[in-house]
Amino acid sequence: MKILLWSQYFWPEHFHINEVAQSLTEAGHQVTVLTGKPNYPGGTMFAGYQTWGVQQERHQGMDIVRVPMLPRGKGRARQLAQNYLSFIAAGYLLAPWRCARKPLT
Repeated sequence: MKILLWSQYFWPEHFHINEVAQSLTEAGHQVTVLTGKPNYPGGTMFAGYQTWGVQQERHQGMDIVRVPMLPRGKGRARQLAQNYLSFIAAGYLLAPWRCARKPLT
């Protein structure tokens, strides 16, 4: 079965969704994760990731599609709102185009 997980947070950030995705992959499902660029908890993008542009990678048998979003910064209300809304907007605009592609091998 092909499964698309849509989560703002994913590996290398530490959230329960990582374990869910890994369990589904180990059960034999083809998992694609649509996520944002890692920036939690520090509020800045992790090394190797850019704020803009779509990045694709493969991790433990899963295809990962990272959409652009504004980093959460210091976690103030306005920054968090921009972070959440930019992920939602980028996901809705880019998911149909990027997730319909042939999986990475």
